[in-house]
Amino acid sequence: MALNEKEAVASFRLLVCMAKVDGKLHDEERTALEAGLEGIPLPKGVTLENLLAEDSVLETQVSQIESEEGRQQTYQAAYTMAYADGECTLDEQKMLDRLRAGLHLGEKDVTWIQRITSEAKDTFLPSNIEPVTDTQQRKSEIFEDVMKYSILSAILGVNPVPVVSIATDLAVVGIQVKMFRDIGQYYGHRVDKDAIKSVMAGIGLGTGARIAVTNLAKFIPGFGSALGAATAFAATFALGRIAEHWFDSNMMTDIEQLKQHYANAKKEARAEYDKRRTEIETQQRIKEIHLKTLSEELRAGELTQEQYEQKLAELK
Repeated sequence: MALNEKEAVASFRLLVCMAKVDGKLHDEERTALEAGLEGIPLPKGVTLENLLAEDSVLETQVSQIESEEGRQQTYQAAYTMAYADGECTLDEQKMLDRLRAGLHLGEKDVTWIQRITSEAKDTFLPSNIEPVTDTQQRKSEIFEDVMKYSILSAILGVNPVPVVSIATDLAVVGIQVKMFRDIGQYYGHRVDKDAIKSVMAGIGLGTGARIAVTNLAKFIPGFGSALGAATAFAATFALGRIAEHWFDSNMMTDIEQLKQHYANAKKEARAEYDKRRTEIETQQRIKEIHLKTLSEELRAGELTQEQYEQKLAELK
């Protein structure tokens, strides 16, 4: 079910309220919001600058969200923004409590997102790749891996499923972290998750704010599954490109340079998506039933978030 325009705008305003709850919008949060809103067809006159400049009253915005699915998706997005990157502050928890009360959500409504977010924190899909010293061979193998994970991300970016969709977005981040780590292994580097997350956060990927925004965007009328797939593909492909550049520089490229490389890589990514769109759409149809089954198992508690991500990675 899609959010209507009124609900969508109110939901984004609530996310901005969460980002500004400590009285300051941090650079990382702004970068994530900008990256998440890029390409999303917001209603006429609504921009990120407008949203950031407003002093929205939480209760006023909550009253605009009338559907059950809209209330659940809004709370899940806000919870993810507060918790996905680490500990929730006291101010953030107070706002979550107000939001939960205003949306009239019960224990069952919030238990799901609490479980998924806590399980996702330590999820990391390991690999064991031998270093490749031949430059051309290494570039070829890295490109093959980047394409593999970009197509998988595109498949997961399609057809939003209420409630379960946040788990899918968290899974995409897990897949991106795995890809980044795999690329490092081709160079003989074993990089830990925190270092990778730091790079990703610097360019607006992998953060709670980014996940929250892109998850809500899936339910905006006009965004559509095709655009969701293209966005997920582009983000993963571009991340793979800057990971390769970073390791080529012996991990010496600073974050501002990586941001520029990321922006350029997204242009290449869009062209690659257009070239492979038919292949991606075919894979989406083939894997649709399997994905639905996995989502049902996750929602029923038969799979943990880590097991869910591992099974998704096996789809490639």
